[in-house]
Amino acid sequence: MMRFWPALALAALMANAACAQERFATGQGETRPLRFSDSDPGQTQFGKLDFLGGLEWSSDRADFGGFSGMLLDDDGTLTAITDKAHWARAKLIFNPQGGLAAIEGLEVWRLYETEDTFLQRPDTDAEAVTRDGDDLLIAFEGNHRVSRFAGLGAPEQRLENLPDFSHLGNNKGLEALLQLPDGRLLMASEEPPSDAEGNDHVGWIMQGDKAERFRIKRAGRYSLTDLALGPDGETVYLLERRYSLLGGPGMRIRRFPLADVAPGVLIEGEALIDLGAGHAVDNMEALVARRGASGETELFVLSDDNFSMRQRTLLLHFRVSDRT
Repeated sequence: MMRFWPALALAALMANAACAQERFATGQGETRPLRFSDSDPGQTQFGKLDFLGGLEWSSDRADFGGFSGMLLDDDGTLTAITDKAHWARAKLIFNPQGGLAAIEGLEVWRLYETEDTFLQRPDTDAEAVTRDGDDLLIAFEGNHRVSRFAGLGAPEQRLENLPDFSHLGNNKGLEALLQLPDGRLLMASEEPPSDAEGNDHVGWIMQGDKAERFRIKRAGRYSLTDLALGPDGETVYLLERRYSLLGGPGMRIRRFPLADVAPGVLIEGEALIDLGAGHAVDNMEALVARRGASGETELFVLSDDNFSMRQRTLLLHFRVSDRT
């Protein structure tokens, strides 16, 4: 679309840092409804979650995919970040019953290192995003760090006084980032650092210049991929994924009280869903929670296709149910 703009207007736009938030390219996205269960297409209850809708999302843009973290605004605007330091923005459309029905529009651009330069390798592997007021905080792995962006078009500002992440694996680093209303910042890694005791998930609670570890009990062969705070402000939801050549991809979602998060504790949590073969799951990496129209908690889960033709970008929509 940009090739149709007058050359002078395009040059002015790219040169003016004050217009950074307006820089983006538009494209076309396509969606296809998902049958979540292969064996029972009509099934909607899975553990303690109700399946409300799901879509396979695709685009012919080369920079589409690789989604590792996301945000969801009250108006249904979804913003996702990728492991190549791009972002994508679109609008979720819901059916009369409140279930996910379509994804409308597509805007894509890159994250900036400075006002006029993009992030470049090896600094591009964005894995998690959270809001801090009007700013975005984004976690990167490889060159492990957390950075602040005053909007999608603003330059990177690296946070200081972070924990020592030198013991994290190059591709097993920060995967979850959650800014809490009380000012604390929760961070968690996909795999435990090499200096950790045991094999449980490891997280950090950062408040001011002080960061302390906590752990989440590891069960099975799952890796941690995201954390989300429920609309009640009291419940944390944990997304995990697994993969094996025989069993394929799997997804689990657990929850635990925010009050359980404290330095040195080991949190177990409650499994809400644990699914694999025979269900529409892929490399599930991003999780957000919101309050539904009737006050219930809804969860959205997005997959990272690793820019591979053998994988898919899936967006799943659930409602939390407390049935026994």
